[in-house]
Amino acid sequence: MRSLLVIVFVGAVAAGAGVLAKRPTIARGDVIAADLLAKNPATLRTITCDPEVPIGIDGASFACVAELASGVTRRLDLTLDRGGVVHEVGESAITQSDPWR
Repeated sequence: MRSLLVIVFVGAVAAGAGVLAKRPTIARGDVIAADLLAKNPATLRTITCDPEVPIGIDGASFACVAELASGVTRRLDLTLDRGGVVHEVGESAITQSDPWR
């Protein structure tokens, strides 16, 4: 009976580990933004990233809105690779719209 309980326990722990291994890690966007701002103080004035960035086995893809030192506001499409390095995929200009529409 004791052997059966040990086998059931080991199986339950393995199943739980399998479920947890497939769930992505969620990084806070404000932490990533603060890190990017600290590493690029000469280029960035302010930056705001997606609130939650899911990090999977292959890394993560997310977007940030950055105000550059030149005063231009851009939307940056970024990726985070498995080594923790952030790469810029692309950027686009933010159009300012009329807030009274």
